[in-house]
Amino acid sequence: MAEDLEFAPYMQSSIGAALSSTVPDGPALITPELTLLGPDQELTVHPPLGDLRMLGPEGVIGIDTRRIVRVDPPPDITDTEPNYMACVEFDVPELPWLFTPARPDGGRLRPWLVLVALETAGHPLQSGRALPFVDVDTAALPSLGQSWQWAHVQRPAGRSEPLTSRLLCPLRLKSNTDYTACVVPAFQGGVVAGLTGGLTEAEPHGDAWWPGQGVVRLPVYYSWQFRTGAAGDFEQLATAIVPLSPEESSLLAGRTVDITEPWLYDVPLASDGPPGTRQTITVQGALQLVGTPAEEAETALDDFAERVAVYIDRGREDVVAPPLYGGHPAVRDRIDDREHGWLEELNLDPETRIAASLGTGWVRDHQEWLMARAWDQIGAVRDANRLRKRTAFCTAVCGSVHRRNVQTLTPDETLGFTAPVPDRVRTDSGLPLKTEVAVSPAPNELVAPVLRRLLRRRGPLARHAGLDGESYARRTLSGELLPPLPTAMVTRPTQPEPMEGEDANELNATVNNAVRATGELRDAERIRLLSAMAPSALANGFDAQAGAITALLDRPAATLGAALAPEEEPLTGATRLFRALSVADPANLVGDVSPAFAEQPPDAVMTLVDPGTALAPDVSMANDPAAHILEFGVPVDAVAMNGRLVQALDPAPLLSARLDSTVAVLSEDAFTLPETPSEPIMACPDFAAPMALALQKDAPDWFLPGSAMIPDDRAVLLQANAPFIASFMVGVNDEMNREMRWREYPTDLRGSPFTHFWPRPDGAPDVPPVHSWVRAKGLGYQLALDAGEVDVLLIRGRLVRRYPNLIVAAVPASSVSDAEDLAESTWQHPKMVLTLDERTVAYTFVLDGDIHDWWFVLAENSYRMRFGFDTGSDRYDHWSDLTWQEVPEGGFADLSAMPPVPEKEQPGPDRWNAATVAMVSLQRPFRVLMSARKLIGEP
Repeated sequence: MAEDLEFAPYMQSSIGAALSSTVPDGPALITPELTLLGPDQELTVHPPLGDLRMLGPEGVIGIDTRRIVRVDPPPDITDTEPNYMACVEFDVPELPWLFTPARPDGGRLRPWLVLVALETAGHPLQSGRALPFVDVDTAALPSLGQSWQWAHVQRPAGRSEPLTSRLLCPLRLKSNTDYTACVVPAFQGGVVAGLTGGLTEAEPHGDAWWPGQGVVRLPVYYSWQFRTGAAGDFEQLATAIVPLSPEESSLLAGRTVDITEPWLYDVPLASDGPPGTRQTITVQGALQLVGTPAEEAETALDDFAERVAVYIDRGREDVVAPPLYGGHPAVRDRIDDREHGWLEELNLDPETRIAASLGTGWVRDHQEWLMARAWDQIGAVRDANRLRKRTAFCTAVCGSVHRRNVQTLTPDETLGFTAPVPDRVRTDSGLPLKTEVAVSPAPNELVAPVLRRLLRRRGPLARHAGLDGESYARRTLSGELLPPLPTAMVTRPTQPEPMEGEDANELNATVNNAVRATGELRDAERIRLLSAMAPSALANGFDAQAGAITALLDRPAATLGAALAPEEEPLTGATRLFRALSVADPANLVGDVSPAFAEQPPDAVMTLVDPGTALAPDVSMANDPAAHILEFGVPVDAVAMNGRLVQALDPAPLLSARLDSTVAVLSEDAFTLPETPSEPIMACPDFAAPMALALQKDAPDWFLPGSAMIPDDRAVLLQANAPFIASFMVGVNDEMNREMRWREYPTDLRGSPFTHFWPRPDGAPDVPPVHSWVRAKGLGYQLALDAGEVDVLLIRGRLVRRYPNLIVAAVPASSVSDAEDLAESTWQHPKMVLTLDERTVAYTFVLDGDIHDWWFVLAENSYRMRFGFDTGSDRYDHWSDLTWQEVPEGGFADLSAMPPVPEKEQPGPDRWNAATVAMVSLQRPFRVLMSARKLIGEP
C-alpha cells in the first residue's frame, strides 16, 4: 500500500507562500511590490497604504462538510482498535493550510485546523451562535506547536491527482471508551469567529490554546462519534490463535441423547447392563470432529432397529406410526429385511432419524412461507389441471355417446350421419369423405343430403320401390353397380397437333394457344384427380396401384416443389402429394405430362384408355377391380370405410388435440405432460436456498453441537457429517411433499424441492433428486460433488469478531519458501464461508492429501487507510518498529522526540516533516502464515 502512495507535508496557495512571517503569532501580512522596467532603468513601486493583510482564520465561521470524503474510525462504530489514530480527509488538498497566517519554515507548516478526540463523557457538544462548541481542559488537547506533524497531502505514486489532504489526531485512545472527534480551529482568530459569528479582530494573536491554560471553549466545524473496543489489532489477534486442546475438544463431541424409552408407554430398549441402566448415544451435527468414535450401545441400537421396522410396517394398516423417511421417492411402504441401503440406514438408526426429523421440523416452522413460494413457482399449472379434468370428463361422456350411438351404425347410416359435413370428416386415408367418394365408382351424390333423404330406410322411395339403401351404398362403392353409360375417370393425355396453314398464321397462333391452355387445364385436373386416387387406393389395399399413380405424379410434384420455395420437406408420400397438388395453382402445374403416362404400359397395373374411348355398358369391376381403377375409380370396402369413419368421429383425439393446443409446457425440465388427460400435471418447486444456513440459524446446536462453548482464540479442524446431511435433506423433502399434498399441490410425493445444503458460490446442488439415489448404497454415497468431503477450518474468538472480512487461504507446502514473498496465485481460497455467530466462522476447503500438510494464511482485508502504531515492546531498529510503548493511554504522540535510527537507513529526526510522519504511522495490512499443524494441532 505505501509503495503506491506519495505524501507531501503541506500544500499552500501562492498568496500564503508570499506571507512575510514564518511564525503564525500575528496577522497575515503581505508586502507586494511592482517592478517597472524601462529602456535604461528599473523602478520598484510599493503600495501607498503599506502591507496587505490576508484573510485568516478570523474570517471563517464554518467549512463545507461536503468536502469531507472520509473519516476513521467510521461514525458510530462500537469496537474500533484503540491503537489507531482518528483521521479526517478532505478532497480540497490545500484546505488544512488555506488560512494559516504564516509561510512554511524548513518544510514544515502548521495547519489552521486540527483534529481532536475527546472522551464523550464530560465533553458534550453545545449549541452556539455560529457553530456548536465544546468546553475542554487543555490537558486533553494536543500540543499546537507539533500540529505540523499531523497534517499532510496524499496522492497516488507517479500521478498528479487525485490529491487528498488529511488531519490526524495523535491521541492514544483508551480501550472501551466513547469518543467524539472534532475538527476545531488552531488559532485564536478562528476561535473568536466561530463563537461570535462575525469577522472580529482577535487580541492577542496566536494559538487557540496553550499548555496549562485550563478549560477553553472551542467551536467545532465538524464532529462524529465512535467507541473503542478492547486492545488488540489484527497482528495481535491473529498471532494469538492456538489449536483447540484435547480437553476443549470434548466440547464438540456431539449431543448426548437418551434412547432408553424412545416410545411412550413402551418397554425400554434392551441393554447389556443391569435393569434400569440408561441407554445414551452421542449424536453429531452437520459438522463434526475428525475421527469421531462409533457408538457403543450396540444392543440398544439393534433393539431399536427391530422395533421401528415393526412400527413402520403397522403404518400400512391405517395405524399412526413413525414415518418412513424417503419411502415415497424410493417407492417403498415398509422396511425389507433383505435389503440394506440408504433407506434402511436412514430409518433404523436413531441418529439419522433425528437428523431427518430436524428437516421435517424446519419445514413445519416455515410452511406458510414455503407454500407461498411454491404456489408462486407453479404458475398456471392449477388452471391447466382444471382444463385436463374437464377434458377427461368430456372425453368420458362423449366416448360413451360415441360407443352407443356411432359405433352401432351400419355403413349406410354412417354415410347419412356424415352427409351434412362431408368436407370436414377426414379418415385415416388423409382424404375428406367427399373426396374419397368422388374418386370411387359410387356417384358423388352418395354423400349429398338430397340423395340421403331419398335413400333413407323408411322414406317413400324405399317403401314403394323396395330400395335397400344399405345394399346400394355397398355395391356402388365397391363398383359392383355402375352407371348405364360409364365414362373413364382418367384417360391417357395427348399432345394436340398445331394447325397448319400459310395464310392464317395469326389465327393458327390464337387457336394453338387456346388448345394448349385447354390441355393444361385438363392436365391439371387430371393431376389433382390422380393425387386423390393414390391415398384412396393405399387405404383400400391397392398398394401396387397406389405406387404406380404416385410414380405418374413425380414430374408434376417436382415442378410444384420448385415453385413452392418455402417448403423445407420434399413432396413425398401419397397423402402429402394430395394435400400439395389438390390446392396448387394450375399455373404451377406446367409442362407436358404425356411422357409420364407414356412410360406406363396400358396393361401393366391398371387399364388406361385413350380419350374418346367408349366403355362397354355391361363392364363391371367385380372380376378384376384393380385393373379398372383409372376407368371407374378406386373400389371402396363399405365396412372398412365405416370403420374408418367411426374412428374419425371418435371425440377423444379431438379433445386431446384441443387440450394440447391450449396447454403448452414452456420448460420440460420443470413439468412433464402426462400421456392421458385424466392424469394431472405434477410439479415440484425448486428452492435454491442452502439448508446449511437454515439449520445453523434455527438449530445452531445441531449444526455444530458445542460451538458456543469453544474458548476464544481457538482453531479446530472439522469435517462434514455426510449421513447427517443426507438424512436432513430427506426429511426436508419428505415433509415438504406431504405439506404440498395436504394443500392440494399437484405432486406425486416423489419430488425433491431442496437439493442445496452448502451455500456454494456456483449454486451447484449438493444432493441429487432423492428418487434417483442408488438404492443399495449408504447415505454418505448419495451426496453430489464433494458435499460430504469438505475440510472445515473453524476459527473462534476476537479475530473474527473484530475482522469478519479477514482473508483465510490454504497454501501448499511446496509454495512456502519465503513468507515475505508468498505468491498469492498459489493460495486456495475457501469454497464457502459460514458464519456461525459473531465470534465463530467456518472456512470450508477441498484440499488434496492430508490437510495437516498444508499451510494457512490469515491476512487483513485492508479496504481503508489507517494510521497508528503497534502496542508491543519489540526492539527498535527501524521506523516500522515504532510503538505506543512510551505513550500512556490518553497521551499524545510526538515524533520530534523519537529516538534516532541509523543514518544509513533513514533521515534523522531533524529532517522530518509531515510526509515522513505519514509514512511512519501508516499501518500496512498484516498477514501471518502458519502451518496447519501449528494452527489446528497434530492429527
